Amino acid sequence: VWGQTQVTVLVLKNQTSRPLKEMPEWEVSFAGQLLGMGNPLLDISNKVEKETFEKYEIKPGDAILAEPFEKYKPLFEELAEKEGVQYIAGGATQNSIRVAQWMLQKKNATSYFGCIGKDENGTKLEEQCKEDGVNCVYMIDESVATGTCATCILDKERSLVTNLSAANNYKVDHLKKPENMAILDKAKIVYSAGFFMTVCPEAMEIASTLCNKEGKTYCLNLSAPFLMEVPPFKATLDKTMPKVDFLFGNETEAATYAKVAGWSETDVPAIAKKLAALPKEGDKPRTVVITQGSNPTCVCVNGEVTEYPIFKLPAKKVVDTNGAGDSYVGGFLSGLVLGKGMHYCCQAGAYAASVIVQQSGCTFPKTPKFSYRPPPQPKPLKKPKFTTVAKMNPESKGLNLMVKVVKAGEVRDIYSEFVVGDKSGVVTFSATEAQKGHFKDGAVIRLQNTKVVMVKGFIRVVADKWSMVAPAAEDAPGGAPEIEVNSDKDISAVEYELTQA
Repeated sequence: VWGQTQVTVLVLKNQTSRPLKEMPEWEVSFAGQLLGMGNPLLDISNKVEKETFEKYEIKPGDAILAEPFEKYKPLFEELAEKEGVQYIAGGATQNSIRVAQWMLQKKNATSYFGCIGKDENGTKLEEQCKEDGVNCVYMIDESVATGTCATCILDKERSLVTNLSAANNYKVDHLKKPENMAILDKAKIVYSAGFFMTVCPEAMEIASTLCNKEGKTYCLNLSAPFLMEVPPFKATLDKTMPKVDFLFGNETEAATYAKVAGWSETDVPAIAKKLAALPKEGDKPRTVVITQGSNPTCVCVNGEVTEYPIFKLPAKKVVDTNGAGDSYVGGFLSGLVLGKGMHYCCQAGAYAASVIVQQSGCTFPKTPKFSYRPPPQPKPLKKPKFTTVAKMNPESKGLNLMVKVVKAGEVRDIYSEFVVGDKSGVVTFSATEAQKGHFKDGAVIRLQNTKVVMVKGFIRVVADKWSMVAPAAEDAPGGAPEIEVNSDKDISAVEYELTQA
């Protein structure tokens, strides 16, 4: 026989219903994935009059060191005391890291090492970076002031006067502290602007070696021509280069590297290919990213060069281009942190740069409005189609030729004339002062996008600023062919005349 169980039911009346609390969602942490090591500066920015430029002998668009500091010290004080002053966290690497953090919008995704002084400016720098979400672990040098940059604004022009001060005093011992090595160990990507080579190459060696050994990504920026032109800095660059996975720079820096290295290449794609092909340690190929101002960014991976567009802005929207390169790198690095492909990284970089150039200094809105737009797959640069000398006529343009130098001719106005040819015939090339060094007897020359001009009824070939004149090379368009010249057919010896309409 089953027993009976008494159940008591409690009914609660007049209770206000409460919504269920939303449960938090789990997501992969990005904390500490990107580390920057560089020279931190506090930008002291303000509008000035023309008289200020004259007083301190500074020029629009220029960037100089405040040496001797006694000369420029009053300038820093004037900017700070004047109404409208802005204090903005600066320094090339720090700018890139701040922009990357802004683009990522992920808690504590970025960290930064550098040296500041124990002073009011150092405190402002710490507060600014903390507000931006960057985990700045500064070395504090109480003996010197925090590095500053006087940003003088006259209309839309700017002149920068930099006092590096404490930024020059970073020591590798700070990196070697266990708590800081733990930050380096956690980072998956490490970035430094080339300027850091002048301060603490020992720290760069530790970071790049660790990245190479453990399969992390080490990134470096060429940053400025003088870093390649001054032998001790170039030596540090050469020592670091084999461990560099991503190399950044602009067209001027790339051209300087090629010149110092003694390369014959002068066009950005060819230089990017040679930079990417420099000796490399580890399993990953080196990626070279060269920005070109308002022109597309040139990227070389595995020997293939691709161009990626930038965000073009009306001139009236551009306020300050000084931080464009740093912000491009910051946007690019945010894509690397997220594990995105090359097109995403370049588009993120272009977006970040387009936002920052509309601000004064390296500043940005609270949140980015970046929305990735995957375009059609980018196409590799078209290979030029080469023609022969005999096929040209008085109207020819866009000529691509592989020719051999036969002999030098006469000097005409500002041009030096050289007879060049191939198996089909010879023609006279009019070379400028800058071009004539390529035309040595017997040399094989690559001529791209050249054209015919008529001189007193006779054909001459010329190369303007849109053309390419370079020695033949195995890894360049057209290769390095052996050429037997047919000197019997001289295209430039045929006289032409205009016919009556």
